[in-house]
Amino acid sequence: MDEIVTLHEAADPRLENYRNLRWNRNPDTKTHNFIVEGRYCVERLLRSNLTVHSVLLTEGRAQMIHEHVPAMVPVYSLPLPEMQKLVGFDFHRGVMACASRPPLHEFTSFKLEDGRSKLAIAMLGISERENVGSIMRTSAALGVKHIFIGPQTADPYARRTIRVSMGSVFSLKLYELSDPSSQLQTLANQHQLRTIVSTLATDATPLRDFRLARQSGILIAGNEAKGVAKEIQKIATDRVTIPMQMGTDSLNVAIATAICLHELTQQRID
Repeated sequence: MDEIVTLHEAADPRLENYRNLRWNRNPDTKTHNFIVEGRYCVERLLRSNLTVHSVLLTEGRAQMIHEHVPAMVPVYSLPLPEMQKLVGFDFHRGVMACASRPPLHEFTSFKLEDGRSKLAIAMLGISERENVGSIMRTSAALGVKHIFIGPQTADPYARRTIRVSMGSVFSLKLYELSDPSSQLQTLANQHQLRTIVSTLATDATPLRDFRLARQSGILIAGNEAKGVAKEIQKIATDRVTIPMQMGTDSLNVAIATAICLHELTQQRID
């Protein structure tokens, strides 16, 4: 790491990428860069192969990043009052970084590894960043690294999404699904995949009775309020449901996806 450059004012033009993070209402996916906050997430970013433009520290917090920053990446420090003025909220995490947004992979580049069956996730219309981040974190924890991002799904590189994912997004491979109905069918046919919808439908197979039979599959998770669209359910090869008790009629999409992922990944192990 090169020397830390001490700055004194939020107005410094070198900090433009960090300005007004709370109040910037431009769609995240339209920006060329993204911001990561917090020591753990910044460290995971620095260990990834993404292009990092700069690191910004609260004054006196140099110990938060020390040897993790590659040479030639500028590191700035700013007094706490100026830091909070810069970003537009009470920032106490001590460190942020700015990196180039990587493009999502084309769905046609998806390729299964040889050997044991594999799982992927398709997130279709999941609008809450917390849910997208949680699903990515669970996927990484259970060894699922292929994630398909459908229309109206929250930005996987939003600050909140990255923070909830604990930086797991940097170890995943993300693909764009612009036309899920046709593209999921194409993937299923080309790779002999089972496409599995998690649904509340009463005629779906209870999760405990579903067997992937060591095949590979894509687990499809839908919008928080509407679930998976009917046209997607029609083209899916399988529909599963999580039996619930005590009057519970639904689960948060991130929790439901985690339960399904755990069951399906255990089947691969057993």
